[in-house]
Amino acid sequence: MQSKQSHKLNLITIILFYMVFWIIWCAREVWLRPIMSVSLGEWSFEICETIMKLIVWTLPAAFCVRYYKDDVLLSWREMLTTKVKWLKYSLVLLGFAAYNIICALILNGNLAVSFDFRLSSLVGTVLFVGITEEVVFRGFFLNVLLKKMKTWYAILLTALLFLLVHFPIWIYKGILLSNVFSGGFLLVVVLSVIFSWAFIKSRNIIVPIVLHMAWNLLVVFFFG
Repeated sequence: MQSKQSHKLNLITIILFYMVFWIIWCAREVWLRPIMSVSLGEWSFEICETIMKLIVWTLPAAFCVRYYKDDVLLSWREMLTTKVKWLKYSLVLLGFAAYNIICALILNGNLAVSFDFRLSSLVGTVLFVGITEEVVFRGFFLNVLLKKMKTWYAILLTALLFLLVHFPIWIYKGILLSNVFSGGFLLVVVLSVIFSWAFIKSRNIIVPIVLHMAWNLLVVFFFG
């Protein structure tokens, strides 16, 4: 009896998948986001944005991890059930807190809650951004790349993909060139490396999700 042929995911397919979803997301940020921000209320906007991310990002990535199960390092079962020693990652959280506190003191002169802070950001920017982006970039892209290249190549390529997906929102906000020429984009690269390291060491997707949520919480709290 002939064995069932497994599905194969090559590097070209991975890049094509990323390009399609990046183009869709770019159109959403540059064209649809301004319309949504004007026509929808604060909470409605966050809910709609979350639904779009789930449809465009999370569900396709989650499906691919299952469909191309022979091409990923870790299955969903492993990513969600591997036991985690949280002490080392709590030190990362302390580092995140120290960095943002120091930046807030330098830039704002105090540790007060940002005037631009919105409660709805806790749903969109903190909770669901952490989940959706980590499922895509650590749960899928890094998870696949680790099977196809050396660890640091996979980490750096994932960081590049993670950086590029921030370009549309920077274009919308008019800060793309300032982030590029000031070197501000390097922070996104460093964060991606940290999230990827946490995923590889823990073998659990919940760890980078928690770290991502914590970072975003600190940013929206101090800087809006």
